[in-house]
Amino acid sequence: MHLRAAIAAAFLLAPSVLASGPASGTADDGMSARIAANLAKAGSNRSEIQRFLDGCAESGDPQKLAAARFLVANMDGHGFARIALVGQNGQEIPYEALDHANLAAAKKALDAIEATDPSATFTRTRFDSDLEHASAAFLRAHLDEAFDAWRTYPWAKSISFDAFCNHILPYRGSNEPLGEWRKAARARLAGLSAEQAGETDVRAVGEKIRATVHPWCGFSDIFYLHPTDQGYAEMCERKLGRCEDITNMISFGMRSVATMCASDYTPWWAASDNNHAWEVVLDAEGNGRAGLAGRAAKVYRKTFAHQPDSLGAIKRDDEVVPKWLSGTHYIDVTAQYQPVSDVTIALSGLGEKDRFAYIAVFNGGAWRPIQWGAVQDGRATFAAMGREICYLPMTHRDGVDAPAGAPFIVCKDGIMHALPAGDAASITLVATTTKPDIQDPDTGVIKVRTVVKPDAAFELFVWRDGGWKTTGRIEKGQEAHAFEGLRADGLYWLVEDGSERLERIFTIDGGRQVFW
Repeated sequence: MHLRAAIAAAFLLAPSVLASGPASGTADDGMSARIAANLAKAGSNRSEIQRFLDGCAESGDPQKLAAARFLVANMDGHGFARIALVGQNGQEIPYEALDHANLAAAKKALDAIEATDPSATFTRTRFDSDLEHASAAFLRAHLDEAFDAWRTYPWAKSISFDAFCNHILPYRGSNEPLGEWRKAARARLAGLSAEQAGETDVRAVGEKIRATVHPWCGFSDIFYLHPTDQGYAEMCERKLGRCEDITNMISFGMRSVATMCASDYTPWWAASDNNHAWEVVLDAEGNGRAGLAGRAAKVYRKTFAHQPDSLGAIKRDDEVVPKWLSGTHYIDVTAQYQPVSDVTIALSGLGEKDRFAYIAVFNGGAWRPIQWGAVQDGRATFAAMGREICYLPMTHRDGVDAPAGAPFIVCKDGIMHALPAGDAASITLVATTTKPDIQDPDTGVIKVRTVVKPDAAFELFVWRDGGWKTTGRIEKGQEAHAFEGLRADGLYWLVEDGSERLERIFTIDGGRQVFW
């Protein structure tokens, strides 16, 4: 299995659910109906969930009852997900990346497995729903400790009940094992909390807490091949993880002392491979953003609250949509990070049952859907798309993505520039590079550009008529090669023979490659 596929599995099979979402507590907003439905889904654990609600009702504290109702109403879809390597026969293959010294050794072992079973892939083999496994005692402990912190610290006085429910109350970060982390994390931060006794700015305190908690779990790329999210205790023991783990650890620490943190992510970078998740310190109103470590077409915020306008919530049961877009616990915050454009395009190849279309970025050698739009009269509008990015419209049927038009670029000024490779004008290109300098979003290290080498052969592709078409080659031993007769409005991809096909796509401007 290629590393990029493992990273995608880690991110997409175990999406996070950090808190941020709609208002809670003051209006029902269908909450009673959702509570009733979730109690039914709890099965044999229904009595525990009901005991939790009853205990909060009997406390005589209306805010605690409202908070308990918020948790139960939004609990569906949250749980512990175990991700394991599964072979062609559907059986789990014994493999643990952390048994190896480093990523290279872990990947070598994975490659050996793939050599005998090419279909081996990371798959969710177990999901322990919180509704079916969380005890009343566990939920009550988290709720009481969250309230104690919120009602104790001076900087928390400005935090509304709504913001508290969305950003402090949730007991989990993503799909990690359930754990009672609040007391332990709060104890570790007791000294710093005491030093901030006179501070009333929750964001200022939050920044200090984030900086203090960040070293509790450092980054290690070997965890790309350990896609099961770690719990608090595991991270304390290992002190290492991937970006998802680090974000969770920071959220645990910040929530434990009533400061607020969101978890934002891009499912696929727009000008490099893989994906990323990161923490965002929030102000008293629950607003905030961080710097982007790469070019993002979309930035989403993970939520504990169920989002009724999400694709996962409005699609029919018989409709299949791209996996991560089927979630119901995220909101779009792209516009908080950068200038955006609503993109409306005419679509081709639509079927009668296509109610939704998708827009994709090129990542990991393939087009990856990153946003959806409702189809109306053969067109779709994709909201709040990042600029200076190359996109491709797509459909999704029976689990397969298919092109629904020519690629295009949304320029810096928001103007769209189509790339149908149909211009009659002929241009020449001397290609020297297959991938530009790219900064690794996890480590900050610049990965130096990949150049055309005389000891390898390369093929130049152009995107035309719904797919990559060959338009020339550089044979082994050629130091430079001029490709002639190219189209000025084309999208190109120069791929080394035998590579993992991670080269970047580009257009041609003034005889030079412009990478996307």
